[in-house]
Formats: sequence, structure tokens, C-alpha cells
Amino acid sequence: MKKIIATLALLTLALLCTTVETKAQDMDARAIANNFAALQENAGNPFAGEQELDENGNPIEQPNNADSTRVKEIMPLESYFFDDSIRRRKHFRWVPDTYTNNIRMEQVDTLIGDFNRDYVFQREDVGDANVGILGGVSTPLNFFRRPKGNNFDFTDGYYAYLFTIENTPHYNNKRPFTTLAYQTAGQKRYAEDKLEVVHAQNVTPSTGFNVRYNNYHSRGIYTWQRGKVDDFSAALSHTGKRYSLHAGVISNTISQRENGGLVEAWHVADTIYESPQGMPMKLSDALNKATNTALYAVQTYGIPFVPLSDSVFTMADRTAIHFGHAITYNRWGKRYSDTRRGTQYNITDRDTGKVLETLNFYDHWYIDPDKSSDTLSESLLSNRLFVQFVPYNREGVVGTIDGGLGWDHHEYYQFQPQDYLTGRKTEKFNTYYAYADARGKLGKWLDWQGRARVNVAGYRAGDIDFDAAATLRLFLGDKPLTLTGELSYDLQSPSYWEEHYFSNHFVWENKFQRQNITELKASLEVPHTGTKLTFNQALIGNPIYYGTDSTPAQTIGIESVTGLYLEQNFAFGGLHLDHRILLQHSSSEIFPVPLLSGNISYYYVFQPVKNVLTLKVGVDCWANTPYYAQAYNPALMVFHNQDHTLIGNYPYANLFVAAKWKTMRIFVQYQHATENLLDNYTDSFSVPFYPYNRAVIKYGVCWYFDN
Repeated sequence: MKKIIATLALLTLALLCTTVETKAQDMDARAIANNFAALQENAGNPFAGEQELDENGNPIEQPNNADSTRVKEIMPLESYFFDDSIRRRKHFRWVPDTYTNNIRMEQVDTLIGDFNRDYVFQREDVGDANVGILGGVSTPLNFFRRPKGNNFDFTDGYYAYLFTIENTPHYNNKRPFTTLAYQTAGQKRYAEDKLEVVHAQNVTPSTGFNVRYNNYHSRGIYTWQRGKVDDFSAALSHTGKRYSLHAGVISNTISQRENGGLVEAWHVADTIYESPQGMPMKLSDALNKATNTALYAVQTYGIPFVPLSDSVFTMADRTAIHFGHAITYNRWGKRYSDTRRGTQYNITDRDTGKVLETLNFYDHWYIDPDKSSDTLSESLLSNRLFVQFVPYNREGVVGTIDGGLGWDHHEYYQFQPQDYLTGRKTEKFNTYYAYADARGKLGKWLDWQGRARVNVAGYRAGDIDFDAAATLRLFLGDKPLTLTGELSYDLQSPSYWEEHYFSNHFVWENKFQRQNITELKASLEVPHTGTKLTFNQALIGNPIYYGTDSTPAQTIGIESVTGLYLEQNFAFGGLHLDHRILLQHSSSEIFPVPLLSGNISYYYVFQPVKNVLTLKVGVDCWANTPYYAQAYNPALMVFHNQDHTLIGNYPYANLFVAAKWKTMRIFVQYQHATENLLDNYTDSFSVPFYPYNRAVIKYGVCWYFDN
């Protein structure tokens, strides 16, 4: 009930925002806003309705004595970031680069597409190994999509859900834009719920804000199972002719009941248990909670080499220099708790139910022999100055050249026994670095980019990060074919937590060498045949990983992982047959990957009411060959290697019906349909001892407003 009230309150606020005019706007701003709104009906031409058009639909040039103020008022947007084709869109969004004066364009999702895939990670190639619930941890089956950072890796398992500075979008809208989505499944007591709210609005053609909120919540069908992730972000942008600003605040909260998985895998299919709630789990009172706060502000000011007249609305096609400053702050905190009694479990005889032995989930209790309350935190404050030079124009062969200097301030805290005597102590470090970026285009044929960062002094001095990419577009008649090549090299210090850790169950003090990662990627994309082929090769020198005892380890030498990904989609009228196949090989057990992973989606799309109602009916299925999948350790919140349980050869399928009716999307889905179709439910794991949720009917609705 509280969630429904909160949703209605957010929706009411969004609707109020769409109708209330601020009194602080002056007369010129009112005129711009009025003309801006009028353009939505003629989005194909920003001058439509304001100038006489020639026979080809192009605006006739104004005479020399034309009122330049009048022309300025009817322009929808002043900015060097967006070309005319983007300006004409009713809504568009982008993500700023906090290191350079560049952006990455993204699509505003209002299509039927993958709407029914409520587990976010299922939308990416062949999906993830996961603990079976919405809001639970997961790790990509595709090695090349796994998080590779060297900071707070305890929350890497939640990468698919979290808001970050790198994925927080900014919007530009000719009309206010609001999205409200809700999905649910199962009985109220065990339900999975997902709530998403987005509101984006412009106060002037170049200035806007947006607010987003996501809630993922699984109450769990198994004993002591629950996953909950709450995300919030608020972002502000101004993309003017010379000055731009991107700023925002982000909050993430993870709350997880940790049950450690089934005591034995056969419990999941045994008839002596009337419901999943009766199945014995390894942990009965363990809790994890992690919180995150992030802030960022990036601002730039451009100076053209030739002064701009009032009738010019962009510097994108002018030689210019831009000066910028970025400041970011990211803080994570984590707390894990349990009791000795809650970490003990019984091994029983399958036939008689007799207790054979009692085991402890954890081997060590370093601080307190009866209970755990482990707290740690990390923060990173980054401050940098950069400059961007545009030699000719942003679409030129050498479009932009960027360079910058930065300072990172790291702080780490974890409990140590001496804290009883000396009080809490936070360790602080500083890193100083320089970086450069260059990119350009050769018409519609070639895009290229290169980027490098070197830590020149301080905590992580000597670390190097380099990558380069080029995209070549060829045309067979009027049909495009795209070739892309990427090369990256990362010389990376171990994270603080890989070297230093003290808790009730785990203690280590390591001195690791730097690891180096070289990756090569080559891909071919042929849109008109629905084909995408990608080859990946990684060479990892002196790799650091979590071993079979759940603690960090390092192997001196070079290991490799090779991947070949094929996406082939066929369409026969309304019938679509989509295939995603991934072949992988790892040189050792350090990086376990399945040899073959796949995702197929077969569906039929048709319009019962033309241009009003679209229906999509089909099936999604995921499967992979057996491999020693990584296990999950609750106290550390990390995936680690294991060598005793093979996972795979189980198809996981959803049957679905999705619809798009005007501005509303709806789906009904029979999730995990294979539970009742196959007799090998004992294999229904993608992470050892964490079974998939049982078959359930799930439904969802998404309604977007743009008025």
C-alpha cells in the first residue's frame, strides 16, 4: 500500500510539473518556450510555421535586415552537442563523459522490444548466472561483460540494477515526459515486484532536469530469501551555445537476506517437502546491506576562434577551444551480520531423514564467537580540469582533441581490533593522473577514437589505461555493413580490499603485483540480414581472482579467454526467430566459462488494430553447457571459484504475450515454464545451490506520458 501511495504521489508531482509555469521566467524565455512547444507539431523542420518554405519544403532565407531575435526565439535548442536530426526529435537522451567535453547518445525506450524481460541482465546477449530472484546477485556468462573495476567490487554482483554516474541519462524534451511502470508475480507473501518511475522536463529549450526511481523487490519463495534494490537519481543539464553543465545526485540501497543456498541440491525436487519454504538452507539469519551515494558536476565553457553572431546557434562547425572542470564523489558502505546458530545446518539421510552431521557455513570467527557485525566503507573524490580543442568541426577527420589532469582522493574504513583502543581509523590515499582523448569522423564511412590515462604519482602511480577503436561503414547498394575493431590495455593495481581485509569470518593481508589485461575485439554487423558476429580475445597477466576458499589469490603468468558471439535474427513477415550464441574457451580454471551459451527468442508480431494495438506472442529460452560455475559467498558479497559442482544443461524458458496500445505497454508471462515441462528440475541452477524461482505468472504495465 505504501508503494502504491508513493507511486501516486510521484505521478501527481510529475503531472503538476507539466502544467505549472514558473513565474521566474522573463518575457523572452516565455516567447522561446511558446515557440518551442509549437515546434512539436512540425518536428521535421524547426522553421515550419514561422518562415515561408520553397517548393522543396526548405525555409526561404531571411533578408539581411531580418530580426535575428525573432529567428533565435524559434530555434528549439542551442548546443554544439546535437545535430539537426537530433534536435528535431520529440524526446532524446544522452550520457555525459565526465572526463571530456563529449556525450554518448542513447535511445528513449518506448518500444515493445524486450519489455517483458524484467530481469535486466536477460536483455544482454546470453544472460547471467544468477541466484534466481529479482534483485539478487548475478554475474555475466559472457566473460567480456564482467565488471573489471578495482574499487568496491563487493557490489559487482548488482551491476545490472545500480544507477551510476556512467549510466545516468540526461533528457531533452519538447514536452514533459513521464514513464510509470509496474510488474508483479506470485502470491503477495512471496511476490516479486518491480517499480520504475521517470520524469523528464525542460524549463527552457537548452535546460532540463529528470528524476528516476527504481525498486526491485523479491520476497522469496525459499526459506530466509529476499532481495531488494532501491535506486534514485536526479539530474540537471544545460547545453548552451558556449556553456554546458551536467550535474546529478545518485542513491542506491541494497538489502539482502542471505540463506547461503540449499543444504543439498536434491532437496529442490524431493517430495518430502510440501513447499519451497520447508527446504533447509545453510543460513537462517544472515543479512547484507549496502548503501551508495554519488554526486557529480561537469561544466565546460567554449571560446570560438571566430566570434559568433546572434543568428548562429552552435559552435559544432567552428574551430573552438573548450575549458572544463569535473568533480565526482562516490561513497559505498556495507554491513554484514549473522549469528553462530544461524550459520549451522544439518546434513540428513535422504531416505530416513536422520541427521548425519552438523556443519558450520564459516570456518572462522575472528572477532566474536557468537555473532558477526562487519562494517566497511570506501569513498572516492575525483577532481579534474580538462581542455578540448576542435581543430575544424566536431564532425571532422580530427573532430576533437581532449586532455586533462586529475586528482583522486581515496578513503577506506574497516573494523580492526585496535579500534577498541585507538578509535576508528580511516586510511587515506591520493592519486594524480593525466589523460588524453581524440576522436573524429570521415563522412559516413569511418569513426575513430583513442583514449589514454596514466597515473603519474601517488597511491596507484604507474597504472595505465589505454583503448582505441575504429568503425568502418561499407555499403552494398543502399544497405550498410559495419566493421569495428577495438584494442585496450589496462595495467592495474590490486584493489585495496584484495590486499587488506579484516572481518569476523575472513582475514587476509596480501601483497599482489599489478595485473595487466589486453583485450582485442573485432565485430561485423549486417543489419539487413540481422547478423552480428563478434570475436573477443583477452590476455590477462598476473591475474587476481577469488579462489575456491573465497579469498583473493594471484597467479603469476598469462592466462587467456577467447569468445565468439553470433547474433542471427530471421524475420518472415510477422514471425521472428532471434538467436544469440556464445562460444568461449578459457586457458585455465581461474576464469570459468561455459563452452556454449545460448538465448533464443521466437515470437510473432501483428497489429489487431492498425497503428493502435501491437501484439507480440512468443517464447524466450536460455541454456548453457555444464561448467564449474562460480559460487557466491554471502559474507563477502563476491563470486568465487569452485571445483566440485557442475552447472548447466538446463533450459530456462518464459512464455509471454506483450502488447503496445498507444502509449501503454503490457505483458503477461509464464515465467520458468520449463519447470513443469522437464523432469530434470534438480539441475535448475545457474549458481551452485541457488535454484531458480518456481514457475509463476508474471504481468506488467508501463505507461508513458508526453504532454
